[in-house]
Amino acid sequence: MTSDPESTEFVYTSSGVDSTDGSAESDGSKTLMLRSRRRRCLPVCSAQRVCHWCYVWQFLLFLMIFPLWVKWLLVNPKPRQFWYEDYGPFPLLPGDFDSEEVLQQQMKPKIHMSAIPQSSSECNYSCSAWRGYRTEEMNFRVSLSLNDSALTQAHAHTVYPVLLASADFQDWWVVSDRRFAHPRPFWSEHTAQSGAVFVHSTPSCSRPPAKPQEMPSGLSGAYVLACMTWDPERLEQLSTAKEVTDVQIATLCSSVGGVCGWSCGSTHLPQNLPGCSAQGKIEVSPKSFAGKTFSQANFQGEVSMKQCPEVDEVGECLTKESPFSHWRCHNCKYNPNEIEEDSFRRLQIPGMPGIPGLTGFPGVPLPGDDTDGGGIGGLFSGDGEDAKSSYIYASLPKFQVSVRGLGQPQGDSILSQPATVILETSEATPGIWRPLYEAYVKTKPPVPVDAAGDPITKVLDEDLEEGVGPIIGDFARFRMHFQQQNRLTMDPHWCYGKQGPLYLVACAINGSVYRHEDFKGFTAGQKAAPPPFNDRCLEVSGRCAHACLLHQPSMPNCTADGRILQSALVGPVQWETNNSTPVRILCYMLILCFSLKVVLLCPGIFSYYSHYRRYDPDLTSSLRCINVCIASSGEKKSITLRSLIGAVACMPKACECRFHVTLADDHHRTEQKQMMEIFTKILDAIPGFDEPYSLEENVRQFFHVWVEGTKRIDISRLRAEGGLEKEAAEYLSGRVTLQTLRENTWSWMDGRYLMQLETVVEQLYEALSTTDEENVFDLLSDTVHDWEPKDRNALPLRLHYLARARPEEDERTVKSQHVAPGIYYYKVPQNPDNANWLQLRGKVKEMVYGLEEQDPFVNLVPIQSSRGLPGALNFAANYMYFFSSRAENLYGDDRDISPYLFSICDPYHQYQPDFFHTTIPLFFNRSGELDEEVGITQCPLYFHEIAEELDYLDGNNAQFFRLHSMIQNCCGGVSAWDTNSTRLLTREDDTSLWKFERKRVREADRKRREHLVERRSFPETCKVEHIASSVNQVLRGQHTQFINRRLSYGMSRSGTEALASMQRMAEGHVLFWLQSFFGRRQGFMLWLSFIFFIFFVVWLCILVGNISQGMLVVDMGVLQKNTVDRILAPLVDLFKEFVEILGSSYFGNKPSLIKIYVTMGVEFAIWLAGLSVCLLLLLLVTEIFKAFTACGICSCFSVPNEMRHWARLLIRMHQTSHWVWAWLPAFWIGFNYWNVFAEQTYHFNCWGMFLFIVVLQVLNWGMIIAASMRSTLQASMETNEVIFLSMDNLWRSTQSLYVTLPLNFYSFIKATEDYLRFHFYGADVTFEPYSESSGQRARTSICLVKYWTLLLILGAIGAWVHYGLTYSDRDGQGSLASCIVVSLIALDVLHPCAYLWVGQSKHMSSEKAQRLSWLQACVSTAWWTRLISKLVLNKTLSTIVKWIGPLCFLVLTLLSLVMPYMGINLAFMMLLGTSTY
Repeated sequence: MTSDPESTEFVYTSSGVDSTDGSAESDGSKTLMLRSRRRRCLPVCSAQRVCHWCYVWQFLLFLMIFPLWVKWLLVNPKPRQFWYEDYGPFPLLPGDFDSEEVLQQQMKPKIHMSAIPQSSSECNYSCSAWRGYRTEEMNFRVSLSLNDSALTQAHAHTVYPVLLASADFQDWWVVSDRRFAHPRPFWSEHTAQSGAVFVHSTPSCSRPPAKPQEMPSGLSGAYVLACMTWDPERLEQLSTAKEVTDVQIATLCSSVGGVCGWSCGSTHLPQNLPGCSAQGKIEVSPKSFAGKTFSQANFQGEVSMKQCPEVDEVGECLTKESPFSHWRCHNCKYNPNEIEEDSFRRLQIPGMPGIPGLTGFPGVPLPGDDTDGGGIGGLFSGDGEDAKSSYIYASLPKFQVSVRGLGQPQGDSILSQPATVILETSEATPGIWRPLYEAYVKTKPPVPVDAAGDPITKVLDEDLEEGVGPIIGDFARFRMHFQQQNRLTMDPHWCYGKQGPLYLVACAINGSVYRHEDFKGFTAGQKAAPPPFNDRCLEVSGRCAHACLLHQPSMPNCTADGRILQSALVGPVQWETNNSTPVRILCYMLILCFSLKVVLLCPGIFSYYSHYRRYDPDLTSSLRCINVCIASSGEKKSITLRSLIGAVACMPKACECRFHVTLADDHHRTEQKQMMEIFTKILDAIPGFDEPYSLEENVRQFFHVWVEGTKRIDISRLRAEGGLEKEAAEYLSGRVTLQTLRENTWSWMDGRYLMQLETVVEQLYEALSTTDEENVFDLLSDTVHDWEPKDRNALPLRLHYLARARPEEDERTVKSQHVAPGIYYYKVPQNPDNANWLQLRGKVKEMVYGLEEQDPFVNLVPIQSSRGLPGALNFAANYMYFFSSRAENLYGDDRDISPYLFSICDPYHQYQPDFFHTTIPLFFNRSGELDEEVGITQCPLYFHEIAEELDYLDGNNAQFFRLHSMIQNCCGGVSAWDTNSTRLLTREDDTSLWKFERKRVREADRKRREHLVERRSFPETCKVEHIASSVNQVLRGQHTQFINRRLSYGMSRSGTEALASMQRMAEGHVLFWLQSFFGRRQGFMLWLSFIFFIFFVVWLCILVGNISQGMLVVDMGVLQKNTVDRILAPLVDLFKEFVEILGSSYFGNKPSLIKIYVTMGVEFAIWLAGLSVCLLLLLLVTEIFKAFTACGICSCFSVPNEMRHWARLLIRMHQTSHWVWAWLPAFWIGFNYWNVFAEQTYHFNCWGMFLFIVVLQVLNWGMIIAASMRSTLQASMETNEVIFLSMDNLWRSTQSLYVTLPLNFYSFIKATEDYLRFHFYGADVTFEPYSESSGQRARTSICLVKYWTLLLILGAIGAWVHYGLTYSDRDGQGSLASCIVVSLIALDVLHPCAYLWVGQSKHMSSEKAQRLSWLQACVSTAWWTRLISKLVLNKTLSTIVKWIGPLCFLVLTLLSLVMPYMGINLAFMMLLGTSTY
């Protein structure tokens, strides 16, 4: 080339030296010339390369992290509160319950259980009955002793018992809890040593004061002391003494202790008293008490006093630990009058009936005593003289004295149990101690009373003197009881199960279990999770036997002495995960969607194909011609005219090859032909002069202005009934264009030169102003009209009107692509001449059954093997070859055998003047040589007239098509579209317009013979010829180029037309997939790509689904376990250090989870490395085949010769087979509705889900931004035009998924029908069959989408109603999250639904609506249509919904912190939203 931009540059010189191309342009004393310059190397680091490598690294991270996240969904533990959901409520222990320290501690049983009875007489069968008869179900009493000193260290202060039972060690249930424990519901002590306690409970009322006005004893500034002794003589001295000194206490008491200070809620500090601690306890040591030391003292043990605010159902004191000052004092009533002699005598009668266990001690109420008079047991009378002398005084509450470590008594004369005497003193009488309680023999004992003076409690046994013990005296009043407080007896009312094999487990649970907010208590027979139990029990032990049976066969997990093996009850806890069938299916669907996403994104890792950087007229000298074909199929002439204007306007400047514009009118319409004739007259009328006002320049100026005036005309104005309105007709006819040029560029031109042009423009104006008439001319033959300028060398432009023969065929016959009865054909002799092509086509005939041609020396060629768009394009391409092969059209140089460019312009699009200035350089390499490996160039669709907010059915489908094309362009894999695409067409060695091919069907003798057909530059096997062409060019080893510029302005059709186009595309994809994978000669390459994709998916599914502890590479034998362990060990240590630095407690509770996470990461790193190795091997094989082909060793043209070729194959595989995965949105919709109505729920870790989703979102959108920036940077450098990908259009990404779902299924059915007709009958499937009315499939699709979108909206409402009605019965947030998901889906389809139902109907006027009454409006369909349209189909609501798309990705990410399931919804939106075509 003479002007390579990399090797030449323009400079000014002062001399007139010839330039490199032999021309120089003088400018005064300087000359502009082109000189050579040194080729520069590309910069190592540029913004475009930075974007490229950012994309590559993000893609690799995405390739590893997403499968890792999917596996995390299966292996990560559920939050603990959601464990064991299939069982009854049983809160887990906090903290770490399966560490080595905890397991080692619990491996020795600390709970000692009584044995299971082996005789039926020892069992209780009254716990269950059936129709009055006993059953085999039984229970029995169980004794439990706890001996675990570590519980207090574990902050388990209150420990309750729970009994679990099982018959097979698999199914467990609760059979008893604290409600059936005696003597208390919990273990008061945790060890045998501390559990040996002697206790004594005091009466409810302390000693009354001698006079009512005196201060009661023990309340203010007092010491309350318990003195314990084993010696009966010392007890006698203490119990009979009215006063006791400090020295006597030191001498007579074996153990002392008590409380001191001010009681009854006093605020005085107890430490103000000598020998009193801040906690209100008397300070005691072996030689001292209350701050005084005595040498003769030898105190032992530990004494404590606790008040008894409550008693249990059997009268046992329930103590409460509180300071003396916080003791709740109460009032007591005392009558000092002596009781009558008869009553006193009755109290002295031993063994009086009705008082069991008592032997006539004073003060005991007798049966029959009146209690209705306000007294207790007849001790007080409700009236009488005695009652008037009673008085009320304040008393200390009932309290309990306990002593530990009292030691063994010495000597022979000892009490059977220690005795305690309660003494008190005050600061007013230091050193003098008096009894706090006294015996009431001749008076009635005091009783507690309420504020009104009425008794509030019954007299309990502790308030009465007990019978005489083994030593006669007052021992019964002072006796202490021995309690083993680490022992409980379980006497349940619930059944353990049937007699027979029984495993009975005692579980010690912390008191915090009962304080758990969601725990309401155990229920009879509730299910419990099987062992290990150390996640729920502080300590656990078990017994096993065949209960209530004499025969005792052996049992699993049971020792010979009837104890359950501790190793079977305690062990590492296998945490619960979401590894369920629904979640596995969900994960496999995510992997499938991820694989589809990878196919879409992988081309972005490659670098762009280089090309020539700018337009140079010399480039066109390498082309035979350039043709722009406008295939019209029934559009109005005004619409077609707009495309013709753009087609002429884009004629390259100084084009050195001919530039053809072809109007292919398949409908033979008269008005189209007449409009074309007037259009050619306009070209003839444009004047031409010498430079710089040559004919080419004037035509260029006229059409440039014409394009500017017509490119933004709305389609609604061109479709107006009764002809165009005046303004539109003026712009479209060229009136405004001519006036503009007259006032500006052509103002110098004499009006006489423009008179003819003005006349022709007026003719066009009149033609456009009239209504289109549906008149057609001769359909039986071809109609061809050519135009060329009068001076053939003045203008390279040529115009052609082509109307191929389309005879009306018998509706009874199959519209086949071969000659058969009912099909029109023409005869072609052997060795035909291309020059006779049109002449031979003119002799068309219909084959009649029974009168078939029998001449063996002629070939029968169908007049139209494709009745759809591919047939029209092939006729235009063949005509171009036919026309350019005429003698008068030959160049006489290499251009006669050069390829040519064939550009397809839809009638609804208009090329811009710079279309070919941008397109042509892409077909040439950097050296300016024609690159025949470039098969297609494609620019995006652009619709100016419909705002995104009002494009309810996404007719302006440009955003994500542009995104896909940006990424696919990296490997040259951009797919051609049905418009704005330019193809490089070449001819084989055989330049005939006909070729032989094998028939689709067999003939009567069951043989498939060859027949002659016209050359096919465009596939005629399906409706989507652009997809078929794209696949063919990839199989031939060619690549494509994408032009990210607005080189064509389209007119967006209505939403229903766009929907019909989607149906046609979906149907074409299915049909082409069936044809490609079943019957194509080169289909094995697509199969190879498809098998590789399936292998990738299956491989990932196996990797994700393997949740065992071992690695898959070890199980497969790829690596040795020792090798893997050596790799994992340092990584685990490193990860532990990282966790410690972060200070995370998550792994602290699950230390084994660290190794699992590290194993997962290493496993996926190995997977990624293995994938890289496979790709390297593929690269090696590819290069070997490439070398073989280059050296001529073998021909491997069908095998890819570079890695980008493999990427293109993957793109074509996905493009043709993506309908196979069209059910994925249906799965997601159905899955969420199943969650709502089946009340399913899933529990994932909130923070884990949030972090993973944030990372995946950053990677996903980072790749999209990097690809967009990379493309826009390249476009800005080349053309100074930037087209950004609009992020606010994200709502479209998922809308089409849900809207077109029924359309895809319907298209599959229809495509299958077409394939069967094509395969078995050789039918033409490039158009709708005559058996169906025009547009029937489109109307059916629209109807399906209408009802489907309405169903989605109603379904979302129904989901919320169902959720509200069943809210109280639901656990978890799975259903709520799914309700939100289905609501978002309904919001996506809201506008399409409203548009299809009410958006296209004629609305009631505002005046008419105002005249209606409310009743009339409610029953008026038109009024409701108008209301819905105003409420939904408006720009405000559309704008709100539009921004919901981007906001969803932010809000739902944050929402995953409380609803982790929303992260999965985000993943589906992220994967499916940008993975569809």
